[in-house]
Amino acid sequence: MMHATAPRVPESADEIIRERKKRILSVKSLALFCLSAFLVYFLLNRLDIARTIEAFRGASFSLLGLSSLLYALSNLFRSIRFGVLLGDARVGGMDLFAITGYHNFFNQVLPARTGELTFVYYLKRIGGVDISKGLHALLVARVFDFIIVAAFFVCSIIIHYGWRTSMLLAGTGIFFFIVSIVSLFYLKWIVIASRVVFERAMRLVRLREKPLVKNVLSKVAEVEDEFAGFDTRRFIPALAFTSLLVWSALYLFSYVTINAFGVDMNFMQSVAGATGAVLVNVLPINSFGSFGTLEAGWTGGFVLVGMSEQDAITTGLASHILNIAAAAAIALVCAAALRLRRKP
Repeated sequence: MMHATAPRVPESADEIIRERKKRILSVKSLALFCLSAFLVYFLLNRLDIARTIEAFRGASFSLLGLSSLLYALSNLFRSIRFGVLLGDARVGGMDLFAITGYHNFFNQVLPARTGELTFVYYLKRIGGVDISKGLHALLVARVFDFIIVAAFFVCSIIIHYGWRTSMLLAGTGIFFFIVSIVSLFYLKWIVIASRVVFERAMRLVRLREKPLVKNVLSKVAEVEDEFAGFDTRRFIPALAFTSLLVWSALYLFSYVTINAFGVDMNFMQSVAGATGAVLVNVLPINSFGSFGTLEAGWTGGFVLVGMSEQDAITTGLASHILNIAAAAAIALVCAAALRLRRKP
């Protein structure tokens, strides 16, 4: 879950944006763009374009509308979960929904997970919440995401395949579930260990007394204080329940979208298949918009559970486009609502 060394913790909201821009305009981003372009080219060559166009024309608009509603619900449930994590920060419900909407949208379009810290930026800018508190909330939320996704995945393949379940797949899912549970209760110590390793490394190269290094260490210490002041066990029921709602809405989003294109697949199959896209999207290997990488993960997951390659690529592309469109619509509506509210 955590890297071996402490992450670079931004000092201010504006610094978050400067740091994100550097990562976006980096050699790594260029390499990821090339990877995405290759994957898009590869998948398009495997696709019958005429059949895909026909599938889009014949898609059920009512089901696609339901999919969009489910995505909006997932955004609402995420904002409620962040409300639980932020505790006494007292960020308004509309503000938190907007912050979550911005965060989801930028996570969709920015490369290599660089959109993650936009949550901390907008939480500071709109809600006035300390960066350390935002980082703590984001980290705990991600651990709960791993727990729920692993649980969904294991349950789906066992229910769908029964005795024919691959022990490797089930074992992998159970392993990630256990690791996530353990990480949840030891996050504070993982952060402390990371800070100690980072500090010793800086001493070794004689950079410990540099102002930048001192600032990083002080910010990591603030994050440690957030963990110390947060009673994880007390909030487990609320966080588990809201996380379950988040991922129920997202998996239903995938299931309804697939059905909108007339593909016959039960819910448990769709959960197992969609997890492939989820896992790929978690990794920092996506380029702008995640095009190519997300479709590759979706296609691989759904082909493994019995969907044809043609249908897997088509529904993956459709799901991705709808995902970005819904996230953009939510972000735009939130921006308009906040602007109207601030008018005298």
